[in-house]
Amino acid sequence: MTVLGAFVFALSIYLVGCVNYDQKTTLKDDGSGSMKVHYWSGMSNFSMGTTLGKFEFDEAKAKDKYKSGNSDVTSIKVEDKLDDSTKHVYIELTFKDINKLSDAKGFEGVKPSWKEVNDGMELKYTLLKDTSAAKQMSASDYKVTYEFTMPSEIVSTNGTKDGQTVKYSYTLSDLGKDIEMTTVVKKSGGKLCGLIGMSMGTMLIGLAYYSQRRKRK
Repeated sequence: MTVLGAFVFALSIYLVGCVNYDQKTTLKDDGSGSMKVHYWSGMSNFSMGTTLGKFEFDEAKAKDKYKSGNSDVTSIKVEDKLDDSTKHVYIELTFKDINKLSDAKGFEGVKPSWKEVNDGMELKYTLLKDTSAAKQMSASDYKVTYEFTMPSEIVSTNGTKDGQTVKYSYTLSDLGKDIEMTTVVKKSGGKLCGLIGMSMGTMLIGLAYYSQRRKRK
């Protein structure tokens, strides 16, 4: 039993890193937004249940991991693909504040930040290091990809820019250290321009009124 227990433990540690992960996020000016999460693994990895490390492949359990007071799961699907013998989880969710994303257990391994900086608004999305996943023998075979669609024009980024979208691609072997994804966008000027326009309009009306009074005198 001791040998069997050690084998099961070793196998569970090995399977921690056997998951591909893809995340697509659409961010709004106020830090709220929506997200699509897709992760998958080979069906041969599920002989011990529906959990692989921090990933749940059971619909109810997966929903619980991504739901919190800040985030709401709007859609979830678990699918087996027989053509390549893989099991997939598709999750769609909305969030109120990306700064509080890690309130959900599914995002415990990330540290997001959305704040104002000199150049505009800055998104920092940090993947915290996961040495157990990075040290797996097959870690370089599993992909981790992220995509962020920003609310306004991108000023600078350390990712691959495509219009208002930024893309990042890694493998599990990269998670031996923290990975910081950073993008700065222009601040939305809608409200500011509106206030300036109102102020200018008020000033012009005042000047016109003052000029008319002077002419009458």
